[in-house]
Amino acid sequence: MAAGEPCSSRFANMKPASAARHAPAGAPRLADRLTDATAILLVLGGIGLFAFARTALTGIANGTRAMPRGMSAVAVTDFHVAQSRLGLWIVVVGVLVGVVAAIRHRLRA
Repeated sequence: MAAGEPCSSRFANMKPASAARHAPAGAPRLADRLTDATAILLVLGGIGLFAFARTALTGIANGTRAMPRGMSAVAVTDFHVAQSRLGLWIVVVGVLVGVVAAIRHRLRA
């Protein structure tokens, strides 16, 4: 390019990005907030249930947990194993609700 010639760069004819594409998203709706709150509560509730069941199973294994009258240790252990599995499933459902909510937020924005 010689001195004094106009700049003929390949970017010279580019148009600026549209303002609508960079506009800030509106405030979240109540339904969006409730979905997010539901996801958080499911995850935290599942973690709590899992932690409670695992603490009970540790107590049974250490011999420090008192067994209910009329129930065998195997039955109590089976109950707490089922409780821990349920807690994990609740966490999985909470994460799925959160992912679906995030996708909906992204599509709406």
